[in-house]
Amino acid sequence: MYKRILIIVDQRAVTRAAVKEGVAMAAAHGAEVLFFHVLPRYTVPMADMPPFALVSPQDFHRSAMTLADKHLSAAQKTAEKAGVMSQRATGSGEDDARCITEAARKRRCDLIVAASEGRNALLRLLTGSVIPGLITSSPVPVLVVKGAVRDKVSVRATVAPLTARRKARVVAVASARRSREVRA
Repeated sequence: MYKRILIIVDQRAVTRAAVKEGVAMAAAHGAEVLFFHVLPRYTVPMADMPPFALVSPQDFHRSAMTLADKHLSAAQKTAEKAGVMSQRATGSGEDDARCITEAARKRRCDLIVAASEGRNALLRLLTGSVIPGLITSSPVPVLVVKGAVRDKVSVRATVAPLTARRKARVVAVASARRSREVRA
């Protein structure tokens, strides 16, 4: 069904879940994968206070490309392990969603795979998530993969068998009857 799948790769930990899901889907369909990384935009701070350490646009672009290369290489290794053919590309633009949809259109991708941290719609809009814009502007289906959420606080819970809970209720009722009988 799918011949070429575009997987969005970035520095977030949840991206690994999207890469694994997209590669598994490509292996199942015999499809090729295109790993795509959106480069961050260079912005000059406009404030009354002079910046302490201003990075030149060339240095910013060089470090962004180095970081993108690192993440794209890791994604390609995952595809190689699964025996899936892959390519990689980077892009930039004013709107990340439009940049991704243009890359999918130019490279004739049949599916876009994106990672989500599982936030609600309001938080996605406030934090600048690309997913709402991607879903509305994409000419191809978008698969949103929710990554595993790891809390810093671990909660341990034990599940008691259903029969044990019933016995506990019976014991509680029996002890309540005994106390009534003693009072009477």
